[in-house]
Amino acid sequence: MTTTMRSSIASVAPTPQTIDAETSLYEHKKRLTIDSMSQSLRKMEYAVRGPVVIEADKIADQLAANPQQYPFDHIVYTNIGNPQSIGQMPLKWPRQVMALVDLPDEVGIDHPDVLKLFPQDAVDRAREIKGHALSGHGSGAYTHSKGVRAFRQDVADFIAARDGGIPSDPEAIFLSNGASNAINMVLTALIANEHTGVMIPTPQYPIYSATIDLLNGHRVGYFMNEEKDWALNLEELERALAQAQEEGIDVNSFVLINPGNPTGQVLSRENLHDIVRFCVKHNLVLLADEVYQENVYEGEFVSAKRAAYECGLLDQIELISFHSVSKGVFGECGRRGGYMELVGIDEKVQDELYKMASASLCATVAGQIMTSLMVRGPSQGEVSYESHEAEKKAIYDSLKRRSTIVSQGLDSIPGFSCRPAKGSMYCFPSVEMPPGAIRVAKETGTTPDALYCVSLLKSTGICVVPASGFGQREGRFGFRTTFLPPEEEMQRCVEKIKEHYKAFCEEYAI
Repeated sequence: MTTTMRSSIASVAPTPQTIDAETSLYEHKKRLTIDSMSQSLRKMEYAVRGPVVIEADKIADQLAANPQQYPFDHIVYTNIGNPQSIGQMPLKWPRQVMALVDLPDEVGIDHPDVLKLFPQDAVDRAREIKGHALSGHGSGAYTHSKGVRAFRQDVADFIAARDGGIPSDPEAIFLSNGASNAINMVLTALIANEHTGVMIPTPQYPIYSATIDLLNGHRVGYFMNEEKDWALNLEELERALAQAQEEGIDVNSFVLINPGNPTGQVLSRENLHDIVRFCVKHNLVLLADEVYQENVYEGEFVSAKRAAYECGLLDQIELISFHSVSKGVFGECGRRGGYMELVGIDEKVQDELYKMASASLCATVAGQIMTSLMVRGPSQGEVSYESHEAEKKAIYDSLKRRSTIVSQGLDSIPGFSCRPAKGSMYCFPSVEMPPGAIRVAKETGTTPDALYCVSLLKSTGICVVPASGFGQREGRFGFRTTFLPPEEEMQRCVEKIKEHYKAFCEEYAI
């Protein structure tokens, strides 16, 4: 900025005294206050980034200023499924394609030395994306509000192949900013008024409880069976629905999380069939959260769509399923890529969802591209195929080992009980709380497992999430932890948790 420009601006800018004089006639009272704001927002809670995590961030800042302040030198964030933040390396081929799509052609796909840095199949895919999918506009332009048509076709082909050839319509697919954005859109459409209820599992991932609260809906919880590795049973589903209806709640939908978060279960084919029949019987829209479908370490993933087909109910069910690039072996959380597929949803409702998507213009283009690369990787025989598959397998095999290290390690601690983590990225142990912890928690207005988690954090640097933030049966206490940090770190964490629990029980024995 030139000296002339600065002096010109200074000459017209009012002085603070002038501002005070001009506005002194008005009463200065903040319009937006904690009491005048949306009380639904105040009521909303999101445990995975809640008070324990806020405390962890404060401690991390303190450690940066004074590394000797605590008996540990870093925070181990096992509170959230964010793989690359704690050491997982990104897959190379998708990043190579992404880089080439983002680069101007003359320094990317058309550079004479491009094959010295990038494999041929990455160059070919980037050229296809830029020329065909994005119509030459590049990655910096808005797209269709449902997402790029070619990418939606990739998703449709993936779904059809996954489900044994059951057709998928790209026009019934919306690309979204992660699965969370799509879930929010659907719940917004479903919750018509304060009498609307949504059946959600207990325990559940807090995006559902938080969004339902924000929209002034009713959470209708159904309990999962911990003793049977967090399976479902029809009697419990019928009980939860009947109780809600007796209370005047208009239940219109059912949330399924499979593989489970926070519970780590992989539901059986029979369970999936039961859920499909239950939803059709009671005319409930089934929301199938399937973002961990690649994270299955024991058993088999069966999609809700496949289950409906096998039951002969695909033409009767109303089903919306979700997937994301944030989980699986990609772990590309920051890209914000995902999709939802609509099956049996009224066309006029689809138009309204499209209107909602249009209001946000489009999902991030980087996320759309990454979604396409997730569902359609390099083809067999192409130069990157074997290395890409090897990288994915290495990540998967390590996750499988870590699931065993953590679930068996926690289950071996006296006072702990932890079901096997057959899928996803989490363990959800129950923890016996000493009498003093229950008493102190009551006196201080917190929960016993929140008290425990803060104590664990300040003693070991391990950041977990209180189980109370996910919902659980009365009298149960515990926490959710990921098993995403490196294997050696997770082994150390299990030992630290064991040592801390012994000291915690001694401290709060009375």
